[in-house]
Amino acid sequence: MAAGALVGAGLLAVALAGALLDGGPPLPVALGVVAGCLLAGVLAGEVPPLRRASVAVLAAGAATGAVGLAAATGLVTALLVLGRLPVGSERELGTPLLVGVAVAAVLARPLARRAAQAARAALYGTRSSPDELLAAVAEAPGSRDGDEEDDLLRRLAESLRREHRLARVEMWSVPAGGDGDELHRTLAVPARAGEPVPAPLDKADLALLARAGVGGPGWLRLWLPRLLEGRDPDTQLRFAPAVHAGRVLALIVVERTGDADALTGADERALGEVARRLAIVLRNRALDEALTDTLADLRRANAELQASRARLVSTADAERRRIERDLHDGAQQHLVAIAVGLRLVRDGARDAGNTADVELLDELDRGVRESIAALRDLAHGIYPPLLRDAGLPEALRAAAARSPLTVQVHAADVGRHPEPVEAAVYFCCLEALQNAAKHAPGSTVEIEMACRDGQLVVEVSDTGPGLPDGGTPAGAGLQNMADRLGAVGGSVRWSSTPGLGTTVTAAVPVGSAG
Repeated sequence: MAAGALVGAGLLAVALAGALLDGGPPLPVALGVVAGCLLAGVLAGEVPPLRRASVAVLAAGAATGAVGLAAATGLVTALLVLGRLPVGSERELGTPLLVGVAVAAVLARPLARRAAQAARAALYGTRSSPDELLAAVAEAPGSRDGDEEDDLLRRLAESLRREHRLARVEMWSVPAGGDGDELHRTLAVPARAGEPVPAPLDKADLALLARAGVGGPGWLRLWLPRLLEGRDPDTQLRFAPAVHAGRVLALIVVERTGDADALTGADERALGEVARRLAIVLRNRALDEALTDTLADLRRANAELQASRARLVSTADAERRRIERDLHDGAQQHLVAIAVGLRLVRDGARDAGNTADVELLDELDRGVRESIAALRDLAHGIYPPLLRDAGLPEALRAAAARSPLTVQVHAADVGRHPEPVEAAVYFCCLEALQNAAKHAPGSTVEIEMACRDGQLVVEVSDTGPGLPDGGTPAGAGLQNMADRLGAVGGSVRWSSTPGLGTTVTAAVPVGSAG
């Protein structure tokens, strides 16, 4: 309602002044517009969203009404200067004059602001206000040695000194690497030659300052007299601690000479506001630094974890190769020697015509040969020599031939890769084949291998029933797959559709195929 009245008053003033000049809108039209503004204001008061925005609406209405009243004042002033009502062709100037005055009223404030900024820049050079500098402190990246923050705090002190005509500004803050239990005087503008460095404010001092707010010499004489040591007793002094969540993060101390204008309540409120905002900025910077440290720790822990997984997998693969060699060169060779001996004994028994002994020796020979084959399969399962000698595609084709499922292997220019990569992918494929044999017996499995976008990508797909609701299977084997691939920087994912089978996709970064 108030906003509508303000807008209406401005428009009515413009219409009346225009009528005097025989310009502007007809008076009935203007009265209709004013009535419409009042009606809109009443209706807006009944609409909850607009009622919640009443402050903004009132401000806009006041601004519009002020422009109208300024335009009307300009027109009335023109009439007073003219000393009479316009006559004849002078009446044609009414509408242009009305528009010109309205435009001047709209542009007056922005132009005045820009002119003041230009005058300040001409007198002092291009300098930032305290608000602009606090924004710069907030947006600047954290610096470990504190040099950048000290520079910005110095600029803030210089801006405060200039804007409030101060003789001196001191900044007390936590030194780089400090724990926040002490404040040191970081800088003073201007610095005094030969001035001793004051002792830092300790934890007890900070506890007093946290409850002080903006204060002056009287408070300091009672609670913190050493801050007055070495200062001119006639100097006007104020201080404002930058407090956040009960902790003093900085302290601003300002001085003005005794013969200058007295520091006012407005100066104190402005100083308190700067300190409050400085506390928020410093707290945010501290949080940014803590977050940076945490991210660095996480990256370091992730690198250590990956290195640890790589060591475990490398050690396990080395142990697999050792066991495979021991089985091949030890137990398997012993069995071969036994088989040769049995054949010699069997041939002797056959020559002697001992049929019963020949049949027994034949049975033993078959058992030894079966044991050798089983031992060879076991050794190849532990670590297949074919993987080391011929590469991943051939080793997987050999594993597919031993699988109870129908397995097809497709490899397109896969090439050779580092042994840990080939071993990780090979054993992950074996795990996927075992899962398919267990959960999708009788299905057909396809293994697709290719190098693309700097990665070795292997997909193992079966035509089984899939997983219920397309979920991810659980089990130690699947975790082992993720651990193995993660140790070489790779990843694994599962996708399944009920009735359409399951696909396991492994991807390892390898660069170009070699």
